[in-house]
Amino acid sequence: MIKFSKKSKIKKHFYNRRFSISSQIALIFGISTFVFVACFSFCITAILRSSVLHQKSEDLLNNSVRLCTSLSSPEVQNELKRLSDIVVTDSVNIYRALQNSYDLVGRVVRQERIPYYISYTLYYKYEGICYLLASNDPYLPLLQQTENFVPRRYYEKAYYADGDLNILYLTLPSGIFYVQSSVNMDTDSIDKMLSILPIIMIALSLPLIAVSFLSARLFAARLLHPVAEITRTAKEISASNLDRRIAQRDVHDELQELGTTFNDLFARLQADFEREKRFTSDVSHELRTPLAVLLGHLDLLRRWGKSDPKILDSSLETLYTETKSMQALIENLLLLSRSERQNQPEMLIIRLKPLLKKLIDDQLLIAPEVQFTLECEESATLFTNSDILVQILRILITNSIAYSEKPAKICIKFVPNPKQLLICDKGFGIDAKDIEHIFDRLYRTDESRNKNTGGSGLGLAIAKTLVQNLGGTIKAQSEGTGKGTTMEITFDK
Repeated sequence: MIKFSKKSKIKKHFYNRRFSISSQIALIFGISTFVFVACFSFCITAILRSSVLHQKSEDLLNNSVRLCTSLSSPEVQNELKRLSDIVVTDSVNIYRALQNSYDLVGRVVRQERIPYYISYTLYYKYEGICYLLASNDPYLPLLQQTENFVPRRYYEKAYYADGDLNILYLTLPSGIFYVQSSVNMDTDSIDKMLSILPIIMIALSLPLIAVSFLSARLFAARLLHPVAEITRTAKEISASNLDRRIAQRDVHDELQELGTTFNDLFARLQADFEREKRFTSDVSHELRTPLAVLLGHLDLLRRWGKSDPKILDSSLETLYTETKSMQALIENLLLLSRSERQNQPEMLIIRLKPLLKKLIDDQLLIAPEVQFTLECEESATLFTNSDILVQILRILITNSIAYSEKPAKICIKFVPNPKQLLICDKGFGIDAKDIEHIFDRLYRTDESRNKNTGGSGLGLAIAKTLVQNLGGTIKAQSEGTGKGTTMEITFDK
């Protein structure tokens, strides 16, 4: 026996929980809002960082250019050249020379009002060696020279005993000397603020996310209220109240279209249910009479009729006739059921006249007294299924023979445009009140006459279903009783 752990039970319970659509929409909206705020925060931070870096680069460049320009004056250059020579060659007076160069550069810095937060270093290159002449931050290293007046970012972890080195620097020539200026990025309050800005924005957005979640759930529940109404109405509909319909709104949207679709579905289900109910009632009615006759004759034979040869022969003949009638009814019902469930049959282009001639020859073997007339061109073709078409025509011809005075006169005619097959007879005809119902199952126009013909009222219903399977339509035309009937089959192709 497999035992589920506590964790797997919790996981199973989570998956089995039912989340409403409004909760799912609200959850998705809340997560989307959170992701949007987070991405927006990081994008804004990146833009601000770029803007601050650009601003600092411009500030550093402007001040560096001003400082280098001032240090490039002939008087300052000459004095610095004299002091640098002492630094390079005179080890005795090097400290005094450095003090003088520091003072000279300091005066220039104060004169140009260079901001305090900009560090500078002045050095001189001689035979590949850099000699420091002045600096307001002697702990800064001499870095690689920059190009095209573009400041560079330099970072070195644990450079100081108490921290990292994080500067933006620029190296520019000033006469025969070089000035390296820099800005410390690590102690900049704006840079620190930008580092925590995404966290601040995400934290401040949490109430917004909560409000958006609740608002989205409220609006989603309100928008999906018609769906709940549709669900409730659909649950209430059963076989006893198929006439119930979903209330329609005045708003023309997808939910109204869904409600209309469900109403159309319920209407079709109601029509199908009523038809099946009527069909079941008709079948019960059709079988009730032959069963009563069978039981009557069987009871007669069981009691005393089997000793009378005349009554025995009559009862057996009646039992045989009624059984055959019931068998035909059941077979027709099965055929109709199979026809209604049949898929699209295989369709081919066939030559029509040879098929019709063979059909007439086969019918003459069964009923040689029938007078057939065929009107069809030799070149006539039809895109159809020949087996199903023959089955349809046999039903219609048999129907015409059964409801015509002997000898029956039947004309089969093909019209090429539009493509139609007409089966015309000079028989009993159809009354105007019956012509709309003759394709209904188990519908018969004259009960007494149908008893004589042995019809079950299913033939034309089967023919209509088969015609629909071929993608066509069928209708009946008659000028009234005693004036014949024309069955018209129209093909789409």
